[in-house]
Amino acid sequence: MYRMVLLALCLVAIPGAALDNLPLPEPTQNPDANYRVFRTLNIYTLLKLDTRTGQIWQLQWSTDDNNRSTVPVNRSVLLPAGTPDHPTILKPGRFTLSPTANVYTFVLLDVEDGRTWQVQWGDTAHRFIIAIP
Repeated sequence: MYRMVLLALCLVAIPGAALDNLPLPEPTQNPDANYRVFRTLNIYTLLKLDTRTGQIWQLQWSTDDNNRSTVPVNRSVLLPAGTPDHPTILKPGRFTLSPTANVYTFVLLDVEDGRTWQVQWGDTAHRFIIAIP
């Protein structure tokens, strides 16, 4: 009888433990919005993307007023230079972010022309963006 109860408890506990490891689903967002927020694996950090320009900010939230901040990861507008005949137009949804297996690394994609960048967020010394040729 003891073995049956132990077996039953194990069968109930194992699926519950497996569910704890599943990632949270991404909230539905409008891909054509001017700004989008992307989760990181750090529960206190989100990335805010200007989908028209490729500019990114690291958002830090907290229950402590002194620990909330918004800091730029990328201040540069990543749009290609326009010409007088073909000016560059700010188009919502042009840029998007994709997480990687590294908690601090995302890939930024220009969906119009396929250009990509490695985006690193974190403390000041480790925050940068670099083109992927």
